[in-house]
Amino acid sequence: MSLRTVPALALVSSLFGGLSTQAAEIHEIYPETHSRLFTADAPPILRIESGDSVVTRTWDSGGRDHEDVWHIEHPYIYPESGNPLMGPFFIEGAAYGDVLEVHFDKIRLNRDHGYTTYRLNPAVLEPGATLYDRNYEMDAVRAGRADLIPWDIDLERGTASPRLQPRASSGFALELPVRPMLGCVGVAPGRGVVETSGPSYEYGGNIDYNDIVEGTTLYLPVFNEGAYLYVGDGHALQGDGEGFGAGVETSMDVQFTVRVLKNTEIRMPRLVTDEHLITIMSQPEFRSNLDIGLRASNSEMIRWLTGACELTAQEAHMLMGSVVEHKIITYSGSVATLMKKAYLPSKCHRLQ
Repeated sequence: MSLRTVPALALVSSLFGGLSTQAAEIHEIYPETHSRLFTADAPPILRIESGDSVVTRTWDSGGRDHEDVWHIEHPYIYPESGNPLMGPFFIEGAAYGDVLEVHFDKIRLNRDHGYTTYRLNPAVLEPGATLYDRNYEMDAVRAGRADLIPWDIDLERGTASPRLQPRASSGFALELPVRPMLGCVGVAPGRGVVETSGPSYEYGGNIDYNDIVEGTTLYLPVFNEGAYLYVGDGHALQGDGEGFGAGVETSMDVQFTVRVLKNTEIRMPRLVTDEHLITIMSQPEFRSNLDIGLRASNSEMIRWLTGACELTAQEAHMLMGSVVEHKIITYSGSVATLMKKAYLPSKCHRLQ
C-alpha cells in the first residue's frame, strides 16, 4: 500500500460564525488489499481529520484494477464477494449521532473498458416477457462466466459502447455518454452490525445511485466513533433502477473531502447536487419494496424542509405536492426524493 500526505489549507467555520483558515491535508493512498464488509471492527487503513481530502483508486466490482490486475479470484463465491471496498477511513472526531459530509472532488475513469451482465433482470419485466439467452460468451470478461458482456470506453470522447456480436447488432451504433459514479459509499453500521458490500440501508452501502457523481456532496449518519468510511464499485454509467443488476463496471480515480457535522440529525443518506436536495431511502435487495422506499424518502424530505430549510409544515407540503421529483435508484426498493434548490432558501443548500 502506498501512502503520501501533503499539507493544504481549508476554510472552516469558526466558533463565532466566521471563516478561518485551518491546516488540512491531502492524503494519497493506494491499497493493495480491500474490504468486503462495512464494519467498525476492521483496522483503519488511514486516519484523517475533518476537512482532509483523500486521493485513491477503486477497483471494479469483480476486483480488477486500472492496470487489469485481478485482486479477487472468485468474487461471488463465499467467503469472498463482489464490490471490493477501499477503507475503512477513520475520521477523527466523528461520533455516534453526528453527520459525515463526503464531497466528491473527483470521480474519473482510468481505463478503457468495463462490463455489465448481458440482459435485464427478468424481475423488472412482466411475467412471460420474451427473453433472449442470458449467455454472451464464455470467458469474455472473466474465466468461468458466460453472462458478462465487455464494454469499450473511449476516455477522450467520454463514451461507452457494448461489444455486441454481429448476430445481436442491427448495425445502429450504441455509443453512450459516460457519467462516472460510485456505487458503494457508506459508513460502518451500528456497533456489532456487519454488512457485506452487497446490500445498503441507512448507513449507505451499495447504494448504486447514479447521481453520486463528481461534484456532489453525500451526507451519512454516523453510528460509530470515527465513522469508518468505505468507497468502491465504480460505474462508467448506469440507468435508473439498475436493471442489469450492475452498471458499466470499471475502476476509478477518486478524490473526496470529509467534514464532521455536529448537532445535525439525519435518518438516512442525503445528497446535494448542483440543482437538487435529495433524500435517499436505500434498501437491501430482496427484502424491500418501492412503496416503503417512497414513503420513507418523502418523510425525510419533509424533515429537511421543516428543519434546515426552516419552512412551515404547510409550506413543505405545498412544495412536495406541486414540484417534487423522484428517481428509482434500484428496482429492488431504493428510492430518491428530489427538490430543486431554486424553490428553497439558500441557507439549507448545504447542511451545517
